[in-house]
Amino acid sequence: MIYRFGAFAIDPSIFELRQHGKPVPIEPQVFNVLLHLIQNRDHVVSREELIAAVWDGRVVSDTTLSSRIFAARRAVGDSGEAQQVIRTISRRGFRFVAELNCHGEDSEDAGATSQTEAGQGGAADPHADPGSVRVLIADMPPPAAATDTHQAAVMPVLAVLPFKIASAGLDEYFCDGLTEDIISNLTHFRELRVIASGSSFHFKSRDVPLPEIAARLGADYIVDGSVRREGDRLRVAVELIEAATGVSIWADRYDRPMDDIFAVQDAVTQMIAASLGVRMQDTALTRALRKSPSELDAYDCLLHARRYTATLNEAMHAEARDLLEKAIALDPNYAEAHALLANVYLAEHRFAANPRPEPIERALEMALKAVQLDPHSAYAHCWLAIVHYFRKDIGKFEAEAARALDLNPTDPEILAEVGHYLSFMGAFDRGVPLSRRAQALNPLHPGWYHFSFARLHYRERDYEETLIDVQRISMPDFFWTHLINAAALGQLGRAEAPDALARMHEVRPGVSAAAEMDKWNVPAEDQAHILEGLRRAGLEG
Repeated sequence: MIYRFGAFAIDPSIFELRQHGKPVPIEPQVFNVLLHLIQNRDHVVSREELIAAVWDGRVVSDTTLSSRIFAARRAVGDSGEAQQVIRTISRRGFRFVAELNCHGEDSEDAGATSQTEAGQGGAADPHADPGSVRVLIADMPPPAAATDTHQAAVMPVLAVLPFKIASAGLDEYFCDGLTEDIISNLTHFRELRVIASGSSFHFKSRDVPLPEIAARLGADYIVDGSVRREGDRLRVAVELIEAATGVSIWADRYDRPMDDIFAVQDAVTQMIAASLGVRMQDTALTRALRKSPSELDAYDCLLHARRYTATLNEAMHAEARDLLEKAIALDPNYAEAHALLANVYLAEHRFAANPRPEPIERALEMALKAVQLDPHSAYAHCWLAIVHYFRKDIGKFEAEAARALDLNPTDPEILAEVGHYLSFMGAFDRGVPLSRRAQALNPLHPGWYHFSFARLHYRERDYEETLIDVQRISMPDFFWTHLINAAALGQLGRAEAPDALARMHEVRPGVSAAAEMDKWNVPAEDQAHILEGLRRAGLEG
């Protein structure tokens, strides 16, 4: 029996959801939730009934149940606001309310076989023929289904093959555990689709060429690696390969002492996942830059816009804003685009970049929408936190920042952002370690990662080190670069201090240093200390 509603069809016999005849990624528990609601559409399904049917009566938190309902709605193009397919009945449960038709197998769907189905590392048969493996996507809520009028963001698919044993003294379980931990860490990066280990482990023997493995898994990129033990050290080699060309586009080695094997495994997997996350963004941007404007999809638009957020070059701001508004028009359910647009809107307030009316209000609207669209997006929670920071609601900033770090503790950008703002508000004991960890995870990081250290060293009256930090920041068009530089030079009594102060005024004519520091929530004692340095550089008043 096939159940049809709108553009969708759900076929329990092959465990598949389709839209216009094409498979839609859906995690097994989410599929079961949706199917149970469809099969019991004649009544309101209580929370208890749903848990008994899908989880066999195990203890399940409200958060888990809500996340599965959220994912089911996204899979069929519904939302908590619209509730045109799954309706929440207050204090009673849920009900499937879309118009439904039931059919036997027909010609349109008879030949459709599942290519992808999202899963939490769902169990694939380890003895199955790799040529017929059903591909699972590692644990993450599926993207919203495309509609007739909107184009969903198409993100790169990554497959991590089981790491090979390259020496004696290591067992297969360690290498498999390392691989699974890397996959798990990569699923926190919402702009990647990661093939689950249940699928990629079918190719453990690598008895077919890598391009064929990629084709069978539907992967755009393959991660291959090996583990070697040499004395008391562990050496891990990892390589990122473009499936279409077979070209290695990134490779690295990680060398750690084996004092605590589990600590080493944690450290190495986090470093590899962070490096891959950053490298995949760079690779995807390179591809997107080859496209003409008319060819850009929502994900391409987001990648182009990231050039602004990486450099904070004001000349790129207006283009980034236009691109992200286009991305949301193409895919209204794209949470990451809403979050990045919150960032870009907030730049109108933070940096006075191409300002329009009510930038904080618009940024807050985008950030809240991003979190609503994807409650598991660390990036969305991060930018909701930063919007609250500039609304001077520090309690909400701290809560959302903690949530972002909990959702993805290995994203260097999120670590750096949170560390940056904690340091600006004077919480150096918490901010600086996050900034230091962000730098370790992304050695080729942007210059602004050094701001935490510039603020700290100035606070500690280590003005020479502050000047070194400013050079590392290397953002000549940013007001705060010249503010800290002029203050440090003033404290040292350097002859070039007045020129640095003049440059600060050139970058933002008429802007009060005191007002700017207040905007950024700099503590009163730090403001007084910085103003002292600026006065010594020649600031009047």
